[in-house]
Amino acid sequence: MNADSLRTILLVKAVEEQDADGAILPVAEREAATRTALRRMPAPMPSASRTEREQHGWRVLVMRAEELAAKLVQRHPVVVRAVTLESHARPAALLLLVAAFLFGVLLSALDSRVRIEIVAFPLLGLILWNLAVYAGLAIASLRRNRALPPLRPVATGWSSWPARWGWRRAAALIRQSAFYHRPLAAALRRFSEEWWPVAQPLLLAQGKRIFHLCSAVVALGLVFGFYVRGIAFEYRAGWESTFLGPEQVSALLHVLYGPASALTGIPLPVDRASIEALHWRSGAGGGPAADWIHLVAVTAVMYVVLPRLLLAVAATFSIAKISRSLVTPDALLPYARGVLASSDSALPAAAARVTPFAYRPGTDVLDGTQRLLRAAFGADTRIDFASAVAYGDEAAFDAPSRQGAFDVEVLLFSLAATPEAENHGAVLAAARARMAGGAAQARLLVLVDESTFLAHMQGDPALAGRIEQRRDSWSAFVAAHGLEPCLVDLASLPGSTDLPADLVSRVRRACRGRMP
Repeated sequence: MNADSLRTILLVKAVEEQDADGAILPVAEREAATRTALRRMPAPMPSASRTEREQHGWRVLVMRAEELAAKLVQRHPVVVRAVTLESHARPAALLLLVAAFLFGVLLSALDSRVRIEIVAFPLLGLILWNLAVYAGLAIASLRRNRALPPLRPVATGWSSWPARWGWRRAAALIRQSAFYHRPLAAALRRFSEEWWPVAQPLLLAQGKRIFHLCSAVVALGLVFGFYVRGIAFEYRAGWESTFLGPEQVSALLHVLYGPASALTGIPLPVDRASIEALHWRSGAGGGPAADWIHLVAVTAVMYVVLPRLLLAVAATFSIAKISRSLVTPDALLPYARGVLASSDSALPAAAARVTPFAYRPGTDVLDGTQRLLRAAFGADTRIDFASAVAYGDEAAFDAPSRQGAFDVEVLLFSLAATPEAENHGAVLAAARARMAGGAAQARLLVLVDESTFLAHMQGDPALAGRIEQRRDSWSAFVAAHGLEPCLVDLASLPGSTDLPADLVSRVRRACRGRMP
């Protein structure tokens, strides 16, 4: 689902759940929007596959939500600014671009009003800084390829600033709206709490693009400053150094300006006398700066502007890709099923498959697993308990007979076992690989049952340290595979379906979306 459609559904969901009496969106309008969407999108044929029925159901929900959101915006224009974080980030991005350009102009006059240092700051410093950034990006890319990605992107670092700016502005607008429409403000606050975690990958990619553009603009400001000031002043270009001699300076000039010289045809000084003539001494020295300004401009474009623009283009493609594949939050599925429950376009019930590894759970554990999964994913969730995979028979987990269409793949381990990379790790890796090639809605959940281990310890307080040590060991092991485990005593869960809210929330949080 793309970002705009998901945002619209979440907005209407927040309003409907907060506005049970229909003060914001009348119930009659909601029902009419449902009928209109169902009429425009006829139900799929009975022979349609599960995936086709799911896609059809989401299209109906998007169409319904768009109609209701249009009515909402017509009555309350503040909604547009409150729900579109990007609209608040754009002024911040423009401000950053202007500041970057002015900073570049300032760099052009940093050394002197009429002097250009051809082997020092600002050009050399700007290029070195950008090369360091390129190296950091390359290293980070290699690490992402070698290591498993984090469970969820977190809005931290320099690229998160525009997103956080937009978030704060939207939050302030929601607080202000409470003065004239408190129910609407509560609904918008509910929406923002659901949308912010979902939209973080998109907003972070937008922040990266902004900063790449800012870096290119700094270099353009530097070049602009040199050219404009060169019209009003007679620039002199030269060098001075405590540690470098003419030979070293000549080598540095050819490394720094060689590509620009080859491209423009402007020759570089090649003999010692020419280099010496450019050496500043007691206020004298240097030479006409026109050719050097041209070399500075071309060098800045080659080393900074073009690479940064290419990175900005790559970030733009990343934004487009992310916006088409945002992960649907778990809380949206029960709402979606409820809206279309009485129609032929109803979303199919969730299906979960539980596979124990190196562990044969008892009936009480299986019952607890059923209650937990249905509390987390819906009372109508269909649960299939697969036969256990024996220790040492990890290859059987990936056998063709175990392939199938399930919304949630559940791996069930026992806390009594010590996690091992060759066995437990192999199963986790195989499950991740399966999710990577599966349907977009496929998810993976790692359950670690504590009941056997706790029973073995027999509630001895002296052994509490060993229990925590084993829990920490499992948590770190599963996290190293890019997943979040849910450790729970499945045999001791209450018999009712009303399980503790924090436990249900932990299960939903640990259920990982499609593997990248």
